[in-house]
Amino acid sequence: MVGPSIIFYILFVIPYVYFMYWLVKQDKKKHMWGILVVTVIAIAGVLVSQTASKVAMENYKQHQVDAREQENEAREQEGKAIEQEIELKADSLKNKK
Repeated sequence: MVGPSIIFYILFVIPYVYFMYWLVKQDKKKHMWGILVVTVIAIAGVLVSQTASKVAMENYKQHQVDAREQENEAREQEGKAIEQEIELKADSLKNKK
């Protein structure tokens, strides 16, 4: 497990499980509050997860595009630098003759 995942479990999942256990124990009538809260939180979690996943994928795709553009710019600059170096060497050889 990576750091953020462990932190997520420590800060959110474990307290949530304890809270739900406490809530169900408090409700003596068919555990309706517990079921209602679990259902609402589960639906909210799915919606948030879907939204966050969609945004993360869009950011990842944009990052890939940006990285390719930066690589192409770097290659172009390298190519120009090499061309200038070759021209300088060619000029120096012409001057020696």
